[in-house]
Amino acid sequence: LEGSTSICQRRKKVIVLGLTGAGKTSLIDALTYQTGTDPSSSPSHTVGVDCKVWQSLIHGRDAPLELHILDFGGHDVYYRMYPFFLSDDDVVILAVNSRDYGIGCKDSFMRHIGQWIERVQSHTPGALMLPVITHTDCCPNVEEKVRDMKQQMSKQDEDSIKLFEHKIAQADFSLRELSESESDRRCE
Repeated sequence: LEGSTSICQRRKKVIVLGLTGAGKTSLIDALTYQTGTDPSSSPSHTVGVDCKVWQSLIHGRDAPLELHILDFGGHDVYYRMYPFFLSDDDVVILAVNSRDYGIGCKDSFMRHIGQWIERVQSHTPGALMLPVITHTDCCPNVEEKVRDMKQQMSKQDEDSIKLFEHKIAQADFSLRELSESESDRRCE
């Protein structure tokens, strides 16, 4: 290895999730090509998973940033696939279609956002998830929807913490019960 030089490569995997029609592919196209995209130029939906590699020079750095972007189809049949691609240091972008999101409707929140958070967090706790609101040009009350999404996400976090605390208390109780019964058996 004498005389060799190290090469610093900056790679990051980005996983893009969301329901069918959320605008995942159009979002990726806009991000990677830095232009607006014509929805009619994109396929109607992604089948399985599509991978794009995008490189960008970072000001003041010699090595480019290389993003490996995985665009997952939004149909139910693909839901079982993405956990195999998740790892702790990934960035997960969740595309949320603002046109279809219902304000104040827990079912709508769970369908568009909540279920994705639960699924990703169950496979990679603490993963960085970035919700991105799409189709904002077709949604006159997008600010109100974003407020509702934030409130629902906070409530989901609070509920998850309460559930986790409850499970810990149950485990503590069961362990104490087990310990006491073991102690009683030794005394007999």
